[in-house]
Amino acid sequence: MKVLFSLIMGMVIVSGAVSAQKTDLPKVFTLGENEQAYEKLTQDYEQSLLEACDLNIETAFEKWLEMMQEMEKYAAKINFNIKGVKLWMHVFWSETGKIDHIGYLLRSDSKNINPAELNAFLSSFMGRYTFPVSSGKKYNHYTGATFPTFIERLSD
Repeated sequence: MKVLFSLIMGMVIVSGAVSAQKTDLPKVFTLGENEQAYEKLTQDYEQSLLEACDLNIETAFEKWLEMMQEMEKYAAKINFNIKGVKLWMHVFWSETGKIDHIGYLLRSDSKNINPAELNAFLSSFMGRYTFPVSSGKKYNHYTGATFPTFIERLSD
């Protein structure tokens, strides 16, 4: 009887571990919420933005900055006040530049913002924006972001 009980408990534990590994993160999530799923996501999107930009740091920075500016424009368009928001952001893109996931963590020096509203804003932005970089692999980028960006482009 003890052997049967041990076998059943072992199957339950293994089954639970497998289902925990299959747990998908939401499209927008708070960093630190589900570390196992997050770790799997970072493995699935192993290529960096820099690699997707053929190791051209200027291109990678320019494209990232363009996305931050597009977020600001979209926030203004829908009357969502993103000014003063400071966060750590981890973005995961498909090979075509579609944003698949955004993980974020508000920094301690950020203005207070309702997390549900920020999640809704980021989810809505994801559905309307395609990053202008295509790659043979899924890719990701992790960095800090501050709004407003205050960077204006100088024309050549």
